[in-house]
Formats: sequence, C-alpha cells, structure tokens
Amino acid sequence: MRIVVNGLGEMGASLALAIKNGQENAEIIGVDLNVKTLQRAKEIGLADEVNTDLFAVAPTADVIILATPIHIIIDSLHKLSHADLKSTVLITDTGSTKKQVMDAADELINNGTSFVGGHAMAGTAKAGIDALDAHLYDSAPYFLVSENQADLDRLRNLLSSLHLNFVETTAKKHDEMMAMLSDLPHIVAASLVNASSLTLANHPELPQYAAGGFKDTTRIGGADPQMWTDILQTNRDATLEAIELYQQQIDTLKQALINNNSTEIFDFFAASKQTRMTMEDDF
Repeated sequence: MRIVVNGLGEMGASLALAIKNGQENAEIIGVDLNVKTLQRAKEIGLADEVNTDLFAVAPTADVIILATPIHIIIDSLHKLSHADLKSTVLITDTGSTKKQVMDAADELINNGTSFVGGHAMAGTAKAGIDALDAHLYDSAPYFLVSENQADLDRLRNLLSSLHLNFVETTAKKHDEMMAMLSDLPHIVAASLVNASSLTLANHPELPQYAAGGFKDTTRIGGADPQMWTDILQTNRDATLEAIELYQQQIDTLKQALINNNSTEIFDFFAASKQTRMTMEDDF
C-alpha cells in the first residue's frame, strides 16, 4: 500500500511512523519542500521514497495524507481534484480546522474520490521532523468528518494500530469546539504575554518571579505565529464568536471591579470554580 504523506513536520512524520510500525504492507512516500527534511526521513528509515512534488507521486498513491499548514492543504485539495489519481485512492488531512478544508474537498468528493477530513487532538510545541514520536497519537481523540461510511471505515482501518479515540462529527461542530478549546486559549496566552511587555520593560527581572499562574497560562504563548495566523483565518467566524464570549466575561469582571462589588467578584470566580470542577472528570 503506497501511502503518500505530504508534510513531514511533527504531525505528518509522527503519523507516518505510527502507520509504518502498525501496517506491515505500508510503503511510505514522504513529500516535503525541505530537502534536508527528506534526507532525514530517508536516514532514519521513515520514508521508503521521497519527493518534493506531491503531484509527481499522487497518481500512484493508494492513500494521500495532507499534513501541511491548512492553506496549503486547501490549495492541494483544489489541485488534486484535477489530478490523475487512482479511482480507489483515499485522501485525508490533519488540519486543525475543517469547514474550509471540507469546502475545498467538495469537487474531489463530487468527482467520486474518497476524502475524509481528519484532526487529532495531539501535538506539542515542537516542530519539524526531529520532533516525530511514534506514540504521539496514542489514544488521542481523532475527529473524522465525512458523510460516507465506507470512507470512514477505510480510514479507521488504516489507523487502527494507533488505538485512537475516533469521533465522527461535522465540520461546523468541530470548528466551533476548536475555537473554544484551542484557538481562544492561544489568543488569551498571547494576549497576556503581549500585555506584560510594558511591565517587563519597566521591570526586566519580572520573569524571575513568575510562578505557576503566569507560566501555566502563557505556556502556549510562544506558538508559531505563521501557523496561528493560518488557523485563525481558516476558522475566523467560530473564533470571533469565542472571543466575543470571552470579552463578555472580562467586561463582567471589569465592571464588578469598577463598582467595587465584592459579591459579583466572588460570584465570577465561584462560577468558574464550579464549571472547572464539572469539566475535570472528562479531562
């Protein structure tokens, strides 16, 4: 089975390695624009074959996994709809937003090509092929978006050795959840880091005294700016709704402080504590 993985960063390389370890007949064709990444993929035995051009190897693929930044996934899907592919090929992606990806896949699907949108709740702050981890996906929630049960079953079977927690959903529901669970936390972390810049300028020793509250909250504040520009622009509507909900909470507390209303301040944190305790059972 020829499996083309386009994009050998942490997510793509880790998924390729997990499939290679779990599928005896898997032949991995690694695709990346970075020649050094491709050399590394060959050196460590990750890829049986490498190429810088997805469309040079796509016609022979049984499976195509698009693991690049989202705007490239979308561009690749448009181009694949006009490529000479096997009639039995299965195409999927690893993008963290799904509505625009599924829209881009419409022409492929209408032409009879199998496509399943995919996204695993996995990954670290690391990047590049050297961040690969064969167990990165182990037991992770893995969202699947498709209306074709046969295609869903094919992808489940391909990834069966990863013991994933598959979740079938719609693109709209997926993006709304990600806006709150991922997009907004990154925005909040980056906002806090940016807000601290003036205090940092006046008190350069500030980081020496940062305890758990600041460090935990800003851990993801150093994320890749290009990646997050890409994610937010492809999940704009849902992210704007999440920001609005967050701003309403900030405004509520701000007004309570202006009014020096201890009851409202207490209620604000009491509601947070109760909701957080309710959520902890599912974490």
